[in-house]
Amino acid sequence: MKDLLLWDVLPSVATYYICRALGVPEYAALIAAVSVGFLRVLYVAIKKRRFDGFAAFTAFVFGMGLLLSLLSGDEKFLLAIKSLTTAAAGLILLGTCVTGRPAAFAIAKRFGAEDEATVQRWDALYTAEPTFRRIYVVMTVVWGTALLLESAVRLPLVYLLPTDVMAGLSWVLLIGTIALLGAWSAWYGKRGEARAARLAR
Repeated sequence: MKDLLLWDVLPSVATYYICRALGVPEYAALIAAVSVGFLRVLYVAIKKRRFDGFAAFTAFVFGMGLLLSLLSGDEKFLLAIKSLTTAAAGLILLGTCVTGRPAAFAIAKRFGAEDEATVQRWDALYTAEPTFRRIYVVMTVVWGTALLLESAVRLPLVYLLPTDVMAGLSWVLLIGTIALLGAWSAWYGKRGEARAARLAR
């Protein structure tokens, strides 16, 4: 989460406000901020020689925001795209529960597993223990629902508040929601893993 905030969010936000301080119009400043975010994702993918699902989704968010904003010419629409994308992510998360492979499990392995041994242990528990699988179904439902609610709150604010306010506040709402979800997931997942491990003995 710390890396996400420092490297994937702050450069875009800083770019916007630096541009505004230099007298750049709101729309052009937002285009610059989104471009920085998109280039950051591409740089990491090239440097690590890996373009996994999370990076691909992030690139999609920035890329679609950039493309649609260039076509629309409206800074409010560019901010609204972020809310719509968050809502789409929430729906996708809920959809993975229907397919039988809740996305929270993959996310937990990527950001929560300490090493490869932890990943293998989780995979074994996921295969053998229904209780363990249920943990990630619940987590996925909570994440998907929370992102939909966050989007529902943020979208009206885009059109009610000044662009200079929402350019930063939009990220605060999103990162704040993700941080709270991350903290809850760490607690809930650790408790559930311990319970599943006890049942497996």
